[in-house]
Amino acid sequence: MVAYLQRWNGEWIDVTAERFLACCDCGLVHHEEYQIITADDGTEHILRRVVRDKRATAGRRRSLKARKEGLWEKD
Repeated sequence: MVAYLQRWNGEWIDVTAERFLACCDCGLVHHEEYQIITADDGTEHILRRVVRDKRATAGRRRSLKARKEGLWEKD
């Protein structure tokens, strides 16, 4: 089982390593990667790529549903 870190609105995060990101309520999981490139004019840019992980999303949503959390939380 993968452990996901809870992130909060406005929180600063370290972007030096790739990681999995799970949304709080819906359980959607993304794999994030970053790359630093140097442009032709010598300036450096940070690129970010986010890819949805369908298998991890399915597992996360099953877990949330079983615990009645997120979208499945009782009001």
